[in-house]
Amino acid sequence: MFWVPYLALLINLLIIWFMPKRLTNREIYTSWAVIALINLSTDILLDLYFNLYELGGPGVQIRVHFIEITLGASFGIIFLNFMPRKISAFVFYMAGWLVISILFELLMVKVGFIHYTGWKIWYSVPYYIAAFSFVRWHLYFIRKDF
Repeated sequence: MFWVPYLALLINLLIIWFMPKRLTNREIYTSWAVIALINLSTDILLDLYFNLYELGGPGVQIRVHFIEITLGASFGIIFLNFMPRKISAFVFYMAGWLVISILFELLMVKVGFIHYTGWKIWYSVPYYIAAFSFVRWHLYFIRKDF
């Protein structure tokens, strides 16, 4: 069932292609790179160094590496594109994305792409909240400086 993350990536890329763009090409490019780097760094630290989970089995695999630098970033671009500006609306938006993210992670566990070795699903909640907050700040930062 390792095709499931690739199917999710394909769906996300189609959404990105056809969605009405609220982000500029520069914002998409920059955000994609930053989100991919954070995602890859986090997985290297938590998976390979602390051994809290495994993605696609033990060790480093090119098919997993490809998903690490694309899938999370594709979700991040969709998240940023539709993100509301007002903080009060953002809190509800973030809560909805938190539910989607947890359900997607559970799906990845169910299909065997993620195997927890010390990680608990509730550890993901503060991680996702921090990630959503960071990408909100990130978009503000790049819009302010460009």
